[in-house]
Amino acid sequence: MKRRAFTLVELLVSIALFGLIAIFLFGSIDGLRKQQNFVKKKEAVLSHKNQILSLLRTDLDRAKLVAISKSTNQDFDTAMITGSNRSLYNINQPNVAWIILKADNTLVRLESASPMIVPLANEAMYFTHADVIGKHCEIFRIYDSAKQRLVYVKFENESPLIVETIK
Repeated sequence: MKRRAFTLVELLVSIALFGLIAIFLFGSIDGLRKQQNFVKKKEAVLSHKNQILSLLRTDLDRAKLVAISKSTNQDFDTAMITGSNRSLYNINQPNVAWIILKADNTLVRLESASPMIVPLANEAMYFTHADVIGKHCEIFRIYDSAKQRLVYVKFENESPLIVETIK
């Protein structure tokens, strides 16, 4: 006797097996999606850190003059840079200041075509560009030696950023 069709039991078994395979595939696809989101978040954090490091390095590297002032809080310094090599606003040889705002320990980069005195006067605010680098900065220190500078930046719940530049 020749069989020409599948029996009902065979069809039900194949549908059940297909359902199990689909469940495992959807589980693994969901796991891959979660991994992709995790990697994207980590990549965004690393990209932001690299931007900060690059900006610090190019501001401090071969600047005409860098004045470092210690604040009353020993964890924070202020860097006043004259003649930086990098401008975010197409200013030739800008004056740059890296400061910490006291309210929430926000690290801010100020850029202006004219020399700055912190705190800024009201009329100077119109000619100064401010960029928030990061909030909740725990430590911003600049160590200066005869041949090089070391900048140490630490934000809350993050690993520290260290930049070394040659004078």
